Formats: sequence, C-alpha cells, structure tokens
Amino acid sequence: MKALDILYELVGVRSDTGSAFESALGNRIYELICADDYFKAHPEFCGMETFGDFLGRPIVWAFRPGETKKTVLLSGHYDAVEIESYGTFKDVATKPEALRAALLAEDLRAGGVNDEEFFEDLHDENWIFGRGCADMKGGLAVAMEVLFDNTPRKNSILFVAVHDEENLSAGMRLAMPFIRQLAQRFGLEFALCLIGEPQVNDPKLPNVNMYAGGAGKVLPMILARGALSHSAQSLEGLNAAYMLAEVVREIELNTDYISSDYGISVSPPTVLMAKDLKPAYDVSLVEYAAAGINVLFLESISPDALMDKVEASCKKAMAAVAGRYKHAFEVSEAMGAVKPELFKNFAPKVMRLEALIALVKEKEADFDRVQEHFNDVLAKNIRSGAMTLMQASAAYMQNLMERSGIKEPAVVIGIAPPYYPAVTSCRLDGGIDSIEALYEKAAKACGLCGSVAPYFAGMGDISYMMCADPGAQKRLMKNLTLPETIYSIPFDDIGALSMPSFWMGPRSKAIHQWKERVYKPDIETILPAMMRSLIEEI
Repeated sequence: MKALDILYELVGVRSDTGSAFESALGNRIYELICADDYFKAHPEFCGMETFGDFLGRPIVWAFRPGETKKTVLLSGHYDAVEIESYGTFKDVATKPEALRAALLAEDLRAGGVNDEEFFEDLHDENWIFGRGCADMKGGLAVAMEVLFDNTPRKNSILFVAVHDEENLSAGMRLAMPFIRQLAQRFGLEFALCLIGEPQVNDPKLPNVNMYAGGAGKVLPMILARGALSHSAQSLEGLNAAYMLAEVVREIELNTDYISSDYGISVSPPTVLMAKDLKPAYDVSLVEYAAAGINVLFLESISPDALMDKVEASCKKAMAAVAGRYKHAFEVSEAMGAVKPELFKNFAPKVMRLEALIALVKEKEADFDRVQEHFNDVLAKNIRSGAMTLMQASAAYMQNLMERSGIKEPAVVIGIAPPYYPAVTSCRLDGGIDSIEALYEKAAKACGLCGSVAPYFAGMGDISYMMCADPGAQKRLMKNLTLPETIYSIPFDDIGALSMPSFWMGPRSKAIHQWKERVYKPDIETILPAMMRSLIEEI
C-alpha cells in the first residue's frame, strides 16, 4: 500500500485531539496493518494497547524484522487539531479532493482572504489540503508504506503510532515503557528514531531539513497566599493579587530566562494564566492567587537550574512586596491614617511544592487517605471538563496550603503539566555526524540539499525519546502540581531507551490552520526513498 493512498485513508478519519474521535483512527490504522499480507501471516508482530486510557485511544504497533536486531523506530501521532477553524468548509475538512473543490468554488478573495501563496498552491496539484494532512498524517503514511515494503532489509523496523500529541502527549508517555517491553521481547537494538513531523521548507528551493531535537516547555505554577483584611483597611493585610503581580512583573519577558544552544535561542517567558482564587465577590483582600507561566528552554539549562531561577525571581518579587508595603505604611502613618502598632513586618516565605507536601505529611497522620480522596475529585473534574489542568493545579496547591497550617503570607512554586523536556541528539554519545552524513546522502539522491538542525523551535513527542539525566528530571517532578495518577512521565524508561531521535517529515504549509497542506511529491516519492535509505544504511 502506497503512502498517498494511506494518507487519504488517515485524513478521512477525523481525529480531533483530546476527544473520542482519536480512537476511531487508531483502530483504522490497526485495521490497515492487519490487512497487510505480511502481518496477516505474522499477527504476533502487531497489536494495539489502550493501557486504560479514559477515552479508549490505542497505541498501535507493528514489528518488521530484518536480518539483524539493529532497529529503527518509526513513530508518529495520529491525532490532529480541531476542524472548527474550517468554518463553512468543516464538512469537507477531512476530504482532500472535496475540500479543494469547495475552496476553488468559493470567492475567498471577496471574503477577505489575502494570501497569494495559498491561491497559487490551491491551483497546484502538487499540494494536498485537509486537516492533519501535514501534522502529521503525511509522515505517518510514509512510515506505514515503508513498514509494508516487502523488499528484504538489513535492519529491523518498529512502528508505533500514538494519540494525544497535540494535547498532552499522553500517547507517547504511555508508549515508552511499552516500547521498552517490546525491545526486550524481540531483542531489539535501537539505532535511530524517525518521527514524521512536518517541516516548513519551500519546495521551490532544494533544501530539506531533519531536526535533532525539540525545545522544552515548563509551566511554573505560582501560588500566592496573602493575609486577609477588609479592603478599607488594606494595610492590615497583604493582597495575594499584588504578591502575584510582583512575581509576574519579575518573570514576564525576563530576558535572563532566554536559553541558547547550538546557535538557537528561545523566546522569553510569558504568563498564560493569572487570577485570584476567590470563590465569589467580597470586599476582603485577595487571600489566594495563582499564575501559570510558560517558560521555554533548551538543553543547555538543567531542570535544577530552571527551578533555582524561578525561586530567585519569586524571592526578589517578595522583597519588593515587603518594601512597598513598608513604604506605604510609613507614608500613611505620617499622614495619621494608621497607628504604628498596626504595622505588619511582612516577609513572605518562598518555598517549593515538595517542601509544602512534606510539611502537610508531617502534620497529618492520615495524609495518604485524605490526599487520595482529593486527587480522585480532581481527576473526575479534569475528565469531565469541569476543570482545566491549570485550574486543577491551582486547586491542588491551595488545598495543601490550607491543610499546612501556614498562616503568614507565602509563595509556593510548583510545576503544572504538560512538561516537555528540552532534548537534542547532538549530545548523545558519538554525536550525530554519521547520521547527518546519511541524511545528506539520501537527500542528494533525490536531487535535494539536506541538512540537520539541532532543534526544532517547537515541542512534541521527541521530548520523550531521550533523557540524559533521569534523576534531575525526577527531582523536578517532585514539584508537580498534580499526582502521578493524573500525570506522569516515565523518565527511567526514557533514559534506558535513549536513542538518536529526529523529526523527518514532508514539506508543509499552514500547519494547524484551515489552509493546512502537504507537498504531494514528498509523500509519493521523496520522503519514502529518503526514509528507506536511512533505515538501510544506519
């Protein structure tokens, strides 16, 4: 079965991330594998597992043995972003030919579309339109064609298709322990992992890229606990909203957080959520407030150093809070507005979530029972959609703070999911010189100029394919704002499997947009040929 036919099959099944639609495509991928002659004859070499996923979304796998145990892992996700952005074209978003016809029939310019490159590609049969065709059903289709290829090969292939990459990467986090089991079962020696994520190079130019890693993303969740008072007597308390504001001011767009590696840099941090946690309106100061801050980073900074940096920012912010309160009180006292005995010598403590948990454990003899009950409530609220992960994270931290017995103002630092470690194959033992040479050779055979970049500027499942220091990553997870029963990362399995991993996919445009499209020659000939070349020569 050829990649182009497989692509139309995959795009034709809606698979909105984080929804029940995903399981339908996972099942269809397994059906296509089972229909292949080789896997009909060898059903023991394929399967699908849900591992209790609450939406029943499967991890689909297939093993194609070669002459040796040296193995290339071909992986990819089958979920796609929503189709709502297609508007009136939503009904044909998963039907490439019908979508093209509908787009051509509509006077899009009259509707305000001003994109000449889009219109040029719309009239060019070398482009395929449709939700997920680029991200990443195109790369997945190519991997499946290579899997089904009956040409005798030296090296083995393990194909793994996962769900949820566009949401929380639950599929890949579940898959890694299972891949480790398959490696032990079949005696596999992983030499390379190829993930068919799209690239954005212009096909009018001869350049194609493979990416040796992905940027990291961590979400520090900051909980501020103030001191209650009536808003008319604001100097008798401390406003948690103001405490949080100083933290935000200290971290938002702070260029000290910009990490660089191999000549690549990430953007400075930005706040994704900041709010008070009042259950209803009243005229008291805000007692609790929380913020989630998006911090991008590269492998040049360790998880420990990241936490140290956030803690230092929070301590600096709290020093500013104490100083501002003291100044306001002194001015008010001089004006006769407050009596000196009302002065509060506020010095808000800054602590990490792991320290708060330890404090509550010491205080509560039945900590495990109480915590398990609260965790169950959170899990139900998350799965029902009543709470987002950030809302649940704030509730988790606030509940612990209330149980801790701490009465004075304080700031707690946690890590909210999702967490994507920064990774690059460039630092793995032996480097990537030989793989880079093979990629350049494969590209040259297709008349192209191939190069390997140390990172792709985004996040994805590649973050869970390598881990140089599982211990450091697990230390970071001690501050996770949700229990392992809700969110976890199998760093020991990832560390044991760490292999050179790369994004190697088709050229594409307008990923995640209603104009999403993939370059047809890459699906039909170029990418399958290059992938076969790397698998055979690695």
